[in-house]
Amino acid sequence: MKNLEERLRYAKMILREVSREPLSRTELCKRFVRASGSPASFDGLMRFLVRNGFVEKASSEHRAPYRLTDRGRRFLEGLQ
Repeated sequence: MKNLEERLRYAKMILREVSREPLSRTELCKRFVRASGSPASFDGLMRFLVRNGFVEKASSEHRAPYRLTDRGRRFLEGLQ
């Protein structure tokens, strides 16, 4: 990703997607790649969102979908 504005735009896209419904990492990646064209960028951005508590797995299962946290909701509101 080239700059902060672009990263924030993609973070907003991911947060918006999981705010509508919990989604698997695979489905999120597919949607991200359609918008940005880069799975490598998706991995780094998801790592950032998970580590900072903006998204989390809906359960402890290996393939559990990701959902938006309260912190992620506030971050998304701030991005809008």
